[in-house]
Amino acid sequence: MKVLTVGHLAENCIVVYDEKTKDCVIVDPGADGEDILEEVKDFNVKSILATHGHLDHVGQVGFLKQVLDIPFYMNVKDNFLINNDIFPGFSMIVKATKCPEPDFDLKEGDILTFGSISLSVIETPGHTPGSVCFYGEENKILISGDTLFAGSVGRVDLPGGNGAELEKSLKKLMNLPEDTVVYPGHGNRTTIGREKIVNPFITGVFKLKW
Repeated sequence: MKVLTVGHLAENCIVVYDEKTKDCVIVDPGADGEDILEEVKDFNVKSILATHGHLDHVGQVGFLKQVLDIPFYMNVKDNFLINNDIFPGFSMIVKATKCPEPDFDLKEGDILTFGSISLSVIETPGHTPGSVCFYGEENKILISGDTLFAGSVGRVDLPGGNGAELEKSLKKLMNLPEDTVVYPGHGNRTTIGREKIVNPFITGVFKLKW
């Protein structure tokens, strides 16, 4: 797995790949499309996945989809966000290209398989209505997008955000094995076990407002 920190908002674009077959998926290509292409030039790219529809996570989907001719997977509840400047100049900051609607709608329990790797879809609304996480049970990895960060959680004051839903989603994620390694949409990786102890939104020190 490669974690590529891209764009002015330091978003984590993640390339998950099979060492033997070189099959891979690109998760959350938010910016720096040419750099992402360079990183995957030796792989068989099967699809683009999005954890949610904010521009800093889908800003290069259109570009990569056109160049690589591959399908795009996202929960369609976030279609209203994929070309939405949720604050002035957002698309300019991330240099977003026009994002197409997804070819496939991601739903709870879907299994995405490429090479020998399988990722299951966990719906985690709250940061956005269509937020999802990708869980690799065999390797104990979780790609959490902006639902869960190291020591924090995604904001709920943007269009479609909902604190009550995010609380439910966080409780769902805390049921995963504690040694699950979490790769968030921004910042450093962490583990489920660590977040149970230190994350103030998990321990109840801080309360989500909505």
